Amino acid sequence: MKRIRLLVSIIALCLALVPLSAIASTTTYTESVHGVETGLPQSTQACPSPWSVSPFAGIAAGTLNGGFLIAVCHTPIGPGGATIEGGAFTISDGATTVTGAFAPRGTVVPLSSQVTGSLCTQKYFVSGGLLPSGHFGARSRTTASGLEALATSSSRPSRPRRRSGPDGLAPA
Repeated sequence: MKRIRLLVSIIALCLALVPLSAIASTTTYTESVHGVETGLPQSTQACPSPWSVSPFAGIAAGTLNGGFLIAVCHTPIGPGGATIEGGAFTISDGATTVTGAFAPRGTVVPLSSQVTGSLCTQKYFVSGGLLPSGHFGARSRTTASGLEALATSSSRPSRPRRRSGPDGLAPA
């Protein structure tokens, strides 16, 4: 009996010395998203000119089936593409909300451009890292009026934040 108590005490002491981050569980989320650019790109204090933030919103399917919001900070888009310099994302199914950021040095690569009358359609491949960890890769198609569709497959370990507000919104 003394040996069992000693063993339990030693195990408890060892667990107490292990950092919580080593014990904390993470979940990997893999999502496919489809959405639209919700506004004109603009510079902000966190994303100063000549860079700009492009906002997107839409639906997500995969581990979570719900909606997403993205604000991506990028350099000016030119013939050679652009660089993603940061930004944030939120994906939620109403009960679980996953948030993160875009890592600097992501890429926006032009794939094609087509002009038909007054309508211009451009296709890009975007990819990069996610923070705290993970990656994304997507093809996007833009028209003269903004982003029409965005399809992304991404994987990111994160701790979900549970919504608890009475209106279904995350608490401030």
